[in-house]
Amino acid sequence: MRVSTAATIFLLPLPSATAWTTPKYASAVYQQRYMNHFDARSKVASLSSSLLKSTIEEAAIEEVTDSPTTDAHTFGVVSTQKLSKLYDLVVIGGGPAGVSGAIKAAQMGRRAILIDKPKFDAGVLPNGMDLFFGGPTGLFSKALRDSAKNTNVAAMRAQHMDSDVIWKQITNSVVSLAMRNSEGQCRTLAKYGVDYLQGGAQLLGDDDDANVDALKKFEDDLDNREDGIRSVKVNIFDDSSVVVSGTKVLVATGSKSTRLPGIPFDQSHRVFDSDTINLLGYLPRSVTISGLGIIGIEFANIFNALGVKDVKILVRGDIETSTKKLGMDLDLANELMRLLKESGVQVLEGTQVKDFTYVPPPGADDELIQMMLNDGSTLESDLFFAATGRFAAGKNEETDLANAGLDIADRGMVNIDKKTLITSSKNVYAAGDVIGAPALASTSMEQAQRAVSAMFCEGGDSDAAQLANHDDPLSIGVWTIPEMGYYGKTKEQAERDGHVVVEGLVGFDQCLRGRVFAPDGLLKLVVDSNDGSVLGVHIIGKEAAEMVHYGMALVKSGTSIFSILRTVYTAVTFHELFKEAAIDANSKLDFGVEWQEIFNSLSSECDTDFSESYLKEKFDAIDEDGSGELDEDEMRVLFDSMGRPVSKRIIANIMRLSDADGNGTVDFAEFSAIFDQIACPPDSEE
Repeated sequence: MRVSTAATIFLLPLPSATAWTTPKYASAVYQQRYMNHFDARSKVASLSSSLLKSTIEEAAIEEVTDSPTTDAHTFGVVSTQKLSKLYDLVVIGGGPAGVSGAIKAAQMGRRAILIDKPKFDAGVLPNGMDLFFGGPTGLFSKALRDSAKNTNVAAMRAQHMDSDVIWKQITNSVVSLAMRNSEGQCRTLAKYGVDYLQGGAQLLGDDDDANVDALKKFEDDLDNREDGIRSVKVNIFDDSSVVVSGTKVLVATGSKSTRLPGIPFDQSHRVFDSDTINLLGYLPRSVTISGLGIIGIEFANIFNALGVKDVKILVRGDIETSTKKLGMDLDLANELMRLLKESGVQVLEGTQVKDFTYVPPPGADDELIQMMLNDGSTLESDLFFAATGRFAAGKNEETDLANAGLDIADRGMVNIDKKTLITSSKNVYAAGDVIGAPALASTSMEQAQRAVSAMFCEGGDSDAAQLANHDDPLSIGVWTIPEMGYYGKTKEQAERDGHVVVEGLVGFDQCLRGRVFAPDGLLKLVVDSNDGSVLGVHIIGKEAAEMVHYGMALVKSGTSIFSILRTVYTAVTFHELFKEAAIDANSKLDFGVEWQEIFNSLSSECDTDFSESYLKEKFDAIDEDGSGELDEDEMRVLFDSMGRPVSKRIIANIMRLSDADGNGTVDFAEFSAIFDQIACPPDSEE
């Protein structure tokens, strides 16, 4: 049986929180109000079997009990004195985009405040620290993955440890990692003088009475009254609110999990989505995941690593179609599926849940969810996880963006200008998941920085953030076990764009470190067969999400595999695989690295005539017997007649490499192909 929250022993020693923004008088008032709110919340939470909630809340209680004074500073509180002044930037949303944008504004000498409402009451300590603050949507999965890799569940079970004790150990680790991130983000904001206010934000319209009043109040602070300001109403508690004003607003409200009809999400103790999975309170005996997207694949790996023997992924379509939607290379996708299936994960194609016939009530821990599938068969599972995608949170009723004048698409995305990221509403910008794809933490941070740069760069000022292209390709990291990373084009994408390509593909066991430590994995280079430049890098294996950044540098700089082959890589590193993949790609080129010295010796100025008629005329002049083929001596005479004398060694190599049929001669087609490689490209039309 699972241990109830009330009986759970607190195992995690949490450090005391540090004050960043609030004077003592504000903190004391906030502390008392928050503790009242917290006490009521704890009574509700005690009815749940969530060990994650228990870990967080008991940590909070222990910390407050041990505190020598209730006058401790708190997170997420800003003094009235500060709030009564005009900010340069008001940021709505405390994810990676919001934090990045606020810091960028501070770096540009602007006064900024970040407003964020915690996702989960159970994730907030009485001192105001939100354990999910500043982290990406996938913070919990990354922390859980790390715990899964470093926790030997099989050994713990061998010692007859109860599942709840094992899960408690895991959640201790997850909470510790989350706290470290949250505290670090708050410390960084404090370092740059950015205020952090905890509460629900409602963006007011430009003509809202409160905003009009604020404009009158702050008009002396503006260089030009016509520039205007924007105001945000912040609901701190049910009976407390404050209006915060700034010259600019950055909306970074993120995304929410897609909830398909027919799934009983109200049964939140057994049925989860990509938001509520953060509050998972037990180690399940079996898991059913709907969806073969990145989130679904990651959690399948994680649960499998945690020792869950029965993990199933239901795929409405087929594997190939699902992975192509992710921009994933087919060979990597097949390797991922192979590793998943080898580990025991079942992937059921063309399968979806038709009906949930029974979901056990809270407390019925020994019972299983009963489901009917689309083919009429039944399925039992201890946990159901709907990993069916996410949507932009632009239609959040509390934020009220549409009524504030923002143009919101049907799927909740805020429409923006791609260059500046300004919205349709005056002085309001948006960045991150709320503006739609790609909805990655890395790109969200870059977008926020670019938006802030566009807001505050004046006259002839420039900023590196403005140079970014909104539609530039992105490096992707998938935190499976082993992880994946890819950047640039797949073979299919490159061929659609008009490239003729070859692929260099090697297993991780083709470098020493891989053979010894991590043999499972692949590294692929997609290579332009004309010049050997790398167009795409695709990796699955240990440290793939780190290695892909080197691959990204290769693609962005147009590096050729010939340059990679000349590079000396440190021994016993995974980066040696790049050279191995380059060797494999080179073997598939008609004119590989072995031709490069020959081409260098034959290279010429672009005004040299290497037209086919010129080459044919020269070839036929030497081919006196009319056989259509030249031997080694004749080839040397031919090059001399063209004013391109070459050494005997070069001629010998040309004969060796060009003589495909091995008869000791070279025909005109083989000869002409050499000069096709060294001819200058035609002038492009303006």
